[in-house]
Amino acid sequence: MIQKASLRLLQRPAMPTTVLSRSIYRGTSLVSDLEEAGNPATELDGPLLMNILVKFFHAYVYPGSQDREVSLEDVSVLFDQFVHRRLGSDVLEGCLDVRKELLSYGFALCMLADLPKSAHIFKVIAEGKTKFGGDVFTGLDIGSGTGILMLAMNVLAKRNGFSGVSLVGIERNQIVAERTNDVLGRMGLGNVIVADAKKKDTYGFLEDKKIHYITNETLPSVNRSLWKEDFIFICKTLHDGFYLQTEDADFFPQSVLVGRSQTEMLTVLDSSNGFQLKGDNYPLRLMKPYAINMSGSMTPLESVGHAYEKYIPETWSKVLTRRW
Repeated sequence: MIQKASLRLLQRPAMPTTVLSRSIYRGTSLVSDLEEAGNPATELDGPLLMNILVKFFHAYVYPGSQDREVSLEDVSVLFDQFVHRRLGSDVLEGCLDVRKELLSYGFALCMLADLPKSAHIFKVIAEGKTKFGGDVFTGLDIGSGTGILMLAMNVLAKRNGFSGVSLVGIERNQIVAERTNDVLGRMGLGNVIVADAKKKDTYGFLEDKKIHYITNETLPSVNRSLWKEDFIFICKTLHDGFYLQTEDADFFPQSVLVGRSQTEMLTVLDSSNGFQLKGDNYPLRLMKPYAINMSGSMTPLESVGHAYEKYIPETWSKVLTRRW
């Protein structure tokens, strides 16, 4: 009896507000929001981007919801459950299956759930201009996670007037890859394969295709050395093995500021050299990333998304903004 009472004291109450304010939440489906975003005359403002993100989050956990209107209350409960997926919570009482799903896809969903940073990155990609045309836009997403950057590339393709879109994602976590492939397949947004993006034989599907856009978000967080993640190793594989297919591609990130410290050996890496150092005086793998190019401006990693924090309540910002 005493033990049960103690456990109740540790139970977290529901979040006090909805994840977005009612003033910006749209009573529309994810599919219709994406169609609107793909119109080049539409401004990709904060409210539209936030709607796309939270509705895609819901569709990822509940495949099929992309075609219908989902209430703000349902979206907010799901985010609440996600925040408390490892804890006791009123909103997870009797929801064992949901808890298991949120734990299974937790790492990928963490990236998407950082709404301010995800909105900023989505906008940079979706508002880009391609270096060459053609009928079919070809995009490659490395470290796909939920596939949110594939949605951004699809919007980019539509806004640039391509009649067709061919997107492939590479994800090494099989459980995540299978769910992402299912969700994106339902939306007609490409395929996700399970593979190691550092290996040359992973890219056999490229053949002689020319890639319009490559997203690679396998970048370590602030104060973590580059060897902690696969970013520079993947970039080297693509540059050395598939230069002809990728030489005219646009990249996210377009460039990265790295250094031995915040003041020592600061160097900008970009696609022209495969995101590699020109010399070998200091091992690149030991350097750390400090900033990325966002719409032509080098932005510190910790500042990505700051302009979009105003769209979520502070109580949510404290628990969601953990991408980097």
